[in-house]
Amino acid sequence: MAGGFSTPILDEIRSRVDIVELVGRFVNLKKAGEHWKGLCPFHTEKTPSFTVNPKRGIFHCFGCGVGGDAFSFLMRQDRLAFPEAVRILAERSGVELPKERSPEVEGKLESLRRAMSLAAQFYIDALWAEDGAKARGYLERRGVDLEVARGFGLGWAPEGWNALLGHMGRQGVGEELLVSAGLAVRRENAPGFYDRFRGRVLFPIRDQQGRVVAFGGRGLGSEEPKYLNSPETPLYVKGQMLYALDVAREGMKQKNRAVVVEGYLDCLMAHQHGFTETVAALGTAFTAAQLSLLRRYAEEVVSVFDADAAGIKATSRLEEMLSDVMDIRNLGWSVSRTGSFEKAEYFPIKVAVLPEGHDPDSLLRAEGAPGFLARLEAARSILDFVLERTLGEEDLGTARGRSAAHARVALLLSKVPNAEEATALAREAARRLGVDATQLWIEAQQLQGARGRNRLDRPADTQATSSGGAKAWPPPTLPERDLMLLLLHMEEARATLLPYLDEEDLAHPGLRALLGALRQAPAGVAPEALMAELPGEAERGLLAALLMEQASEADLHNQVTEWQKRYDIRRRKKQIRELSLAITQAQAKGDPVIAILESELRKLQDQARAVRGMVTER
Repeated sequence: MAGGFSTPILDEIRSRVDIVELVGRFVNLKKAGEHWKGLCPFHTEKTPSFTVNPKRGIFHCFGCGVGGDAFSFLMRQDRLAFPEAVRILAERSGVELPKERSPEVEGKLESLRRAMSLAAQFYIDALWAEDGAKARGYLERRGVDLEVARGFGLGWAPEGWNALLGHMGRQGVGEELLVSAGLAVRRENAPGFYDRFRGRVLFPIRDQQGRVVAFGGRGLGSEEPKYLNSPETPLYVKGQMLYALDVAREGMKQKNRAVVVEGYLDCLMAHQHGFTETVAALGTAFTAAQLSLLRRYAEEVVSVFDADAAGIKATSRLEEMLSDVMDIRNLGWSVSRTGSFEKAEYFPIKVAVLPEGHDPDSLLRAEGAPGFLARLEAARSILDFVLERTLGEEDLGTARGRSAAHARVALLLSKVPNAEEATALAREAARRLGVDATQLWIEAQQLQGARGRNRLDRPADTQATSSGGAKAWPPPTLPERDLMLLLLHMEEARATLLPYLDEEDLAHPGLRALLGALRQAPAGVAPEALMAELPGEAERGLLAALLMEQASEADLHNQVTEWQKRYDIRRRKKQIRELSLAITQAQAKGDPVIAILESELRKLQDQARAVRGMVTER
């Protein structure tokens, strides 16, 4: 995996990268002794098990098994090839890479990123050019500060069918690549292509590294559609991203809250008025992946709705969050009715309803930051909100209405993961419905059990493939694990024990890979530098887990001595067996060399007796 980069270059980059700062851009880390801990960005969990060791420059998740160094983290986080991760970290850390490297064919993702970067700059230039006056005027009429527009990288797609195509062609970017990037469209009834975005203000959508991966285009007048968005591409899956997350992360960490709005302008105006913890949901209801992203940076989510659509949107959004395909117990997050932070497993999700006729953009322009803040502070738990809407949508004055409400409430309660929360909701609903809360609770439990049985009937691999974890190896035996810990943590152990070891000494496939990397490594190399020489994520995760462990030097030294004695005995036993076989063969042939062999055998047996009993073989 070293990709043509020398070990000294990789070590230099690794030594300059602050892995806590790097990982902290994506994970809300907290100090835990010598390590830093947070929620794993690669699988959903409610108890932090993702650990960063700044001394060694490595990370490891004790939940899903993923681990590695700064290169590994960036590769997995941003779906990069190793050479691209090296180039990014080299540039950030000020390490100049060698000019001459083995020629490589530029990967598709890298080509797409280049195309998106060039397109973003083209659109930015167009907005601030003379022909962009109409678009700038539109932004000013909408109350957008032009400096904020600059900061968010807004652009303008010129009118006409091939403005971008012509520009990109001059940059050596082909039409097929532009189609793959979602920037151009193939003509249906004639040969050729045309620009996807024309005559629109463009809002660049960035990944967490701040790289443009898609665009949202807003028409200036009454044209349809009002918003035209990029299609999904290898760089962009809308259910896995949030608009402005790259700039909202710090605000979320500071306020311990994420505010989610519907549109790009809503988000932009929120930031302009100081609500820097705001993101937009890219025109889709919350997904498990988006909620997982938010929970890395904040302990509360407030979703903002306009009054007209609040009930429908909140109800459907909750249904999506609590649906069987995103089962909350598998996802590892919980919805809190109370909004309390007292229990670490709760992930409070609230609903802020705006006055009738307002969206965040119009409310901020009408009432300013105080008016918007008041609505955020008055936000209600989404469970309370949906329960109220559910009861309000049925005619509780009729038997039919009460029966329908009863069934809907039972279904809602069955999707609440916490018994305390479900009980409180059941009491409230029972009071409104005039029924026994116990019976309502029993029905909810039955529905929950039925869904649980359905999940158990699914093939075993349907969930395993979605965890994002490392390869599922069985754990190594204790002796194998102890031996590898010695080799990794002590150069003395490597110098002393590696000559004795063969691959068959380690049955575990991951440990055999580590042993092979150790054999190839130059003397004195730091064990974390082996990350670049391992074949896959599973091996890097195993190495990271072993390097996270601590042991005293004295204890390690004693273990090295014991292992050396053990292997010395094993070697002597092997020699005794070989000599015994040779003596037997010599006796059968009447070979006079037998006397010499018997003398050698006696010496070996004496030596073996001298060390036997000093150590117990494992």
